Amino acid sequence: MTGLLAELRRRNVFRVAAAYLVVGWLTLQIVSLIEAPLGLPDWTDTLVIVLIGIGFPIALLLAWAFEMTPEGMKLTVAVPAEDSIASQTARKLDFAIVAGLVVLVGVIVWQQLASPQAATAPELAARAEAGEGASVAVLPFADMSPDSDQAYFADGISEEILNVLVRIPGLQVAGRTSSFAYRGQDQDLREIGSALNVSHVLEGSVRRSGTRLRITAQLIRSEDGFHLWSETYDRELTDIFDIQDEIAGAVADELATSLGLDNGAVSVARTSDMAAYETFLHARQLYRDRGQDNLELAAAMLTETLARDPEYGPGWTVLAGVYLVMPYYRQGDSAPAPELRMRWNALTVETARRAITINPADAQAHAFLGSALAENWNWVEGLDMLDRAVALAPNDPDVLDTAAQILGKVGYGAEALALSERAVALDPQGAIFLNTLGNLLAIQGRFDESDAQFRASIDIDPSLRFPYANLMWSHARAGDIAGTQSALTTLLDRGHPAPADEDLIEPFIAAQTLAEIQALAAESRGFVRTLYSLLASDMEYFFSQVPVGTASGRPTNWASYNPFWQTFSGEVFADPRWKDWVRRGGLVDLWRARGFPPQCRPVGADDFRCE
Repeated sequence: MTGLLAELRRRNVFRVAAAYLVVGWLTLQIVSLIEAPLGLPDWTDTLVIVLIGIGFPIALLLAWAFEMTPEGMKLTVAVPAEDSIASQTARKLDFAIVAGLVVLVGVIVWQQLASPQAATAPELAARAEAGEGASVAVLPFADMSPDSDQAYFADGISEEILNVLVRIPGLQVAGRTSSFAYRGQDQDLREIGSALNVSHVLEGSVRRSGTRLRITAQLIRSEDGFHLWSETYDRELTDIFDIQDEIAGAVADELATSLGLDNGAVSVARTSDMAAYETFLHARQLYRDRGQDNLELAAAMLTETLARDPEYGPGWTVLAGVYLVMPYYRQGDSAPAPELRMRWNALTVETARRAITINPADAQAHAFLGSALAENWNWVEGLDMLDRAVALAPNDPDVLDTAAQILGKVGYGAEALALSERAVALDPQGAIFLNTLGNLLAIQGRFDESDAQFRASIDIDPSLRFPYANLMWSHARAGDIAGTQSALTTLLDRGHPAPADEDLIEPFIAAQTLAEIQALAAESRGFVRTLYSLLASDMEYFFSQVPVGTASGRPTNWASYNPFWQTFSGEVFADPRWKDWVRRGGLVDLWRARGFPPQCRPVGADDFRCE
């Protein structure tokens, strides 16, 4: 045995084995780096590993049987001992092995230096208290599929990972709208992290071929661009949920190492029906894109999803959202009939309650339910649902924005403004969030600030109708005739119809004085009348000309019911007609149940006063 080992050493078999393994390892690293940029097949890594494995025994056999000589390769047994240069070859192999090991050690050291060092207990406590560094943005995963037709699927994976991360206590996650605004942009991740005000960025790619998936993900520290963690997953499509959880868990583990986060398991709703899941991803994207056609198709696709898996909670939640926004995205100038609006409201309530039954911790479903109940004048339960939604997801900008919109309508302006500012801070590229913030600032009479928010919303999404209209109303409340006319002109130029009074729009835009507008208001069916009352700050005209009640006793259309929206002098709050309007709207009952807003207080058993 001793003689065999000596002969193996003399023939450099051990050295060849060591050199082969070092070179094989370096080859694998190079292949992994160039595979994605060159668009190599998913099985490239596996092929290289197999080839290296096959080549290993062959290399050892050749090292045993042959020897390199000055005259070339010869059989070892044919080389006389005095002519052998095996010792010289051994030295060359030693140098090669040492060089390879130096490269290996260098990579290991670099990886250690690039990774954050574990903090001490006092440091972790301090960071957790300050929230220092505990933030991440999930960028939309790139679609690397052969036909580049899986963008919706890649987006769905990114969003599911974001949904897991956002549930981790202490971790701030940048809003989806802002993160996804960087789709397809070849921008330095350090710049993206700085723009989104996050300490870490998660990016990745998805390649789908039939039922096979390759998902890559990497976590980068925004401060210096160092890679903290990366992984590649080659799985079957049926493993998609496991992959999403693994990626989110790995990111949470990596962040927890340096930030002291509690990265305990988070329960996320799943479906075992992959066809239902794919349909859901398509529908959710259509819901986010808005538009009447998209929403109607989304409703049909979600109905299909839920027929396949009736217990899939997220499907019910998104369907509730579709029904909730349906009335606001009708094509043309015709508002939906009251019966249709009531039907959508009932469907929103029904589907949101179903989602909550399946998952009582579904914050978005609570927010949709709260908004629908409020729209149906059920203020007490509606705001209770909204309060629960915010408590369940205090860092979800969609939830915060939904709650802010309702709270601002019923007198809780300061509370609504705080939620809206929080939503914008979490997702500064969310056009609808900026629009809400503009509305709440306008209610407080801060018109310059509100105009800035509306214009920022328009810059982000020029197709969104609401900021154009709200910019017009804001100028009207400020008494700015020219600004109101200009905003209305822009609204029409963008292809958005005016609410009504089509025959009076051109004369209104051409009017030079309040007197001219007042004459038009006398002919108005509502739109120009309201504009005039605001431009003139004429409280008397508003109550005498603008209908504020219906045969049912409720104020007119809930969507325009906002007693705190007008900017008349403080006398409006003492006006019996205003107070009657508030009572018929059910706000006094809400205030007594939830607490009066700061500007209002109860007077006796039945009266109240606002200032």
